[in-house]
Amino acid sequence: MGLPPRSVLSFSVKIRLLYPANPLRPREPDELYAEEYAAAVGSDFSVSLFSYEDFVAGSFSARPAIPADETILYRGWMLTPAQYFQLHGEVAGFGSGMLTTPAQYERCHHLSGWYPTLAEFTPETLFFMETDDVAARLRELSWPSCFLKDYVKSLAFTDGSLVTDLGRIPEVIAKMKMYRGEIEGGICARRVEDFDPDTEDRYFVFRGTAHAREGPLPEVVKIAAARIDSPFFTVDTVRRRDGVTRVVELGDGQVSDRKKWTAQQLLSILRGNSEQNAA
Repeated sequence: MGLPPRSVLSFSVKIRLLYPANPLRPREPDELYAEEYAAAVGSDFSVSLFSYEDFVAGSFSARPAIPADETILYRGWMLTPAQYFQLHGEVAGFGSGMLTTPAQYERCHHLSGWYPTLAEFTPETLFFMETDDVAARLRELSWPSCFLKDYVKSLAFTDGSLVTDLGRIPEVIAKMKMYRGEIEGGICARRVEDFDPDTEDRYFVFRGTAHAREGPLPEVVKIAAARIDSPFFTVDTVRRRDGVTRVVELGDGQVSDRKKWTAQQLLSILRGNSEQNAA
């Protein structure tokens, strides 16, 4: 299905939140999103549910049905860029538009999309196809180690994705594919920096304005908010041992979990910007 006309893509005042339904109880939200869904209903947001399982199988319907002339903000499971394009088209079929375009979704969802824009604020990264000899290339460049991931996620198992023996790279890639089911996009080798893991935090950017869960905004988050062309995304930062704050990840806000943010904190961002746009 093609993209909707430009008029549909423009922001409308009314935002409808779209959540995945519980697979066994389709009139209820999935358990992972139940708290946020209840908070959204209690805050008078328009909400709809849909079957994620039916959607990935090729069928989409929402309850309540999506009306025309609304802006839809998805809050749910990660989608590939192709799946998001499909969702974008389904919503367009109802005469409404997604808040985030497919191009904007991929820009924040894939490391390759946002890295060139923020390269000086994040660890050096090299991009490979799954079939490339990553270890040989890193040896040529005298890299002693790397942090390995695909375009979206790293590998969460005992040794993680920190590779100190480059000879283990094929093993790590194989495990990544086994646990995740696929390699999305390609392989990213990131230069290892000495981070303090206790300083990692997540920030949300909504319609160009960056928001902190608590405390001041790091300057690098403000820069990301100004440079990245997307209406809703997350910026994860961490401090290096030398005190420099670095960007470790960007994500599309629709498929990013809240981490330490409460549901009300996140909804207040969406509510505040909605009211401002309505003024």
